[in-house]
Amino acid sequence: MRTRLAISMALATAVSVASVATAETIRATSGFGPDHPIAASIYPELSARLSEFTDGAWDLQDTPSGLVTPIAMSAALRDGTTEFGALVIPYFSAEFAEAALPSELSVVGSNSQAISAATTEYLVTCAECQAEFTENGQVYLGSGATPPYNLLTVKPIRTAADLRGVRIRTGAPLFAAFLKEQGGVVVQFPSSQLADALDRGAVAGTFDSNQDIIANDLGDLVHYVTEIGLGVYNGAATATAGRTLWDRMTPEDRAALARASQYGIAKGITEFLAGAEGARDVEGLEFIEMDDTLKAAKQSFIDEQLANAAQILESRGVTDAAAKIDRYVLLVGKWEELVSEDMASEELAQLRHDEIFAKLDMASYGR
Repeated sequence: MRTRLAISMALATAVSVASVATAETIRATSGFGPDHPIAASIYPELSARLSEFTDGAWDLQDTPSGLVTPIAMSAALRDGTTEFGALVIPYFSAEFAEAALPSELSVVGSNSQAISAATTEYLVTCAECQAEFTENGQVYLGSGATPPYNLLTVKPIRTAADLRGVRIRTGAPLFAAFLKEQGGVVVQFPSSQLADALDRGAVAGTFDSNQDIIANDLGDLVHYVTEIGLGVYNGAATATAGRTLWDRMTPEDRAALARASQYGIAKGITEFLAGAEGARDVEGLEFIEMDDTLKAAKQSFIDEQLANAAQILESRGVTDAAAKIDRYVLLVGKWEELVSEDMASEELAQLRHDEIFAKLDMASYGR
């Protein structure tokens, strides 16, 4: 009896060891440093959920900095330098003209949970966008969205005139266009370089959401937050797989990765919002309300942006832009009805999965 029990325990141990030994680890690169929410929250949650959904067969290991910079991410995913990463679509506008449409329309809506989901559904169901990802050897699995964007500066910006001649870092053409209209000087580089640029005086501020004060450790470098609230940043395809990874996964594995990605992104959005609120507790920060000149500049820019969006997008190679804009706006409206700002991240994740990825054939998606 004892012998049979010992044999059974040994076999169970052997099966467990074999299972661990054959587990697959995805080589990921979040790319923005270890303190960024993608590295600190989104990818760890994604990995845990992927392991859960595949019974331990798959997990994900992130290299948050050093291996691949954000501006090299597209080529790195295509070439297999990394298998999974955060692709900042506006950095690669020539390769992703169609997929950049939601970024150009980030002034539509104000609920980052809804905007994130609408962006994801749009890119998943846009044939031309999917063709761009395929051509670049990538598979799109979801976008996040930040809280609304404000001016984070070393000197106070209280009026539209205060922006003239001021060097401000931006991460997307939309925010760059607003600054240029006010006479600001636009500087573009990854947020991972922001603290150094501010410390050296290379820029006088950044157009970002409040949570970046904490995420990029800017509390000692910026002293003013002008609450512009001009759109959100929805240009990061936070969950993007390389083709080499996708091809070695079964349809069931792919479905698990897509589902796990929604859990990671949803948790990240929740923490983005918490971080934005937490920035108000940072000592030494003054929060400045827009004056009438800034309010007028913002509204004029939004009106102009929406009126000219189709022409701008078509000049960049987007076909039938007006109809695509209408479809995206409808998706934002749809998701504003589906989500609420106090929705738990787990509920949001499952909703994103059910409404978008559960409806796909993972044997053919991304191919």
